[in-house]
Amino acid sequence: MIESGVSHIEKIRHVLVAGGTHGNEYTGAFLARHWLSDDSSLKRDSFSTHVLFSNQEAFKICKRYVDRDLNRSFNPSETVSNNRALELSRARDIEQWLLSACGGGMPGAIFDLHSTTANMGKSLVLTNREPFNLLLLAYLRQRFADVNAYLWEEPNSQPGFLNSLSSKGFAIEIGPVANGVLHAECVVNTAALVHACLDFIEEWNSGINSPLPSRVPLYCFRRHVDYPRGSDNLPSAMVHPELQNRDFQALQPGEPVFLGFDGSVTLWEGDTVWPVFINEAAYYEKGIAFTVTDKLDVEISGLKSKLS
Repeated sequence: MIESGVSHIEKIRHVLVAGGTHGNEYTGAFLARHWLSDDSSLKRDSFSTHVLFSNQEAFKICKRYVDRDLNRSFNPSETVSNNRALELSRARDIEQWLLSACGGGMPGAIFDLHSTTANMGKSLVLTNREPFNLLLLAYLRQRFADVNAYLWEEPNSQPGFLNSLSSKGFAIEIGPVANGVLHAECVVNTAALVHACLDFIEEWNSGINSPLPSRVPLYCFRRHVDYPRGSDNLPSAMVHPELQNRDFQALQPGEPVFLGFDGSVTLWEGDTVWPVFINEAAYYEKGIAFTVTDKLDVEISGLKSKLS
């Protein structure tokens, strides 16, 4: 928990809320557009909130990206290259803008707003086990019992996510919603999560001790699973109807995962796992039919000792 009067907790002075990192994910894009014209709901006394419409060029053509995935372009080894991809140039511009806006450093916390075609509900995508993020997860679970968190901690990989520019914060993923579609419930839920995150930071900076659940579930990356593919490298089977929409639900050995066009069924081999991003439209090109995770119960009460 956040203890009142604990002096070693570093206060957060700058927060970034980004939307439209993927141009066809309208939830975050339209919220960013709105908040750029009226950010009154994002204002808090103890820190500055900066709003970013990340990839307006992709938004104009209603595509995930123009040349390459912007949310895979913040890897330092790529952003300093001479590659002419629009998104690499945009990543460099965003970094320079943040340095200027935040007094020479990166924001203390970043929240990047996404939507998904998968049945992820209200979900968070973390990239580390930073105690701040786990405490914030617990805070959000106290307000929204149906929030789930996926820890995308892929060994030996630097995906280059926008929110990886800060150790604090994460992506907010709301779905299912089709690409290029505004879904009022998804927009309202995303805005509510953003406002709650900002409330938490205000309490964090003030040393307020909010009641938190003692434990929270965290779904930790194990591996990606691709579709069966034919000689042309296209999927030769589909996500099985019994697996579809079961994100964050246990997948047991022997349960169906793929259905072939000839009616053949592929069963899950291995132990019990919890799939996420099942049949996400944007991941066909990335070779991911779903990602399997291990469900971990995180002890929240012991996290305060790790804040120094």
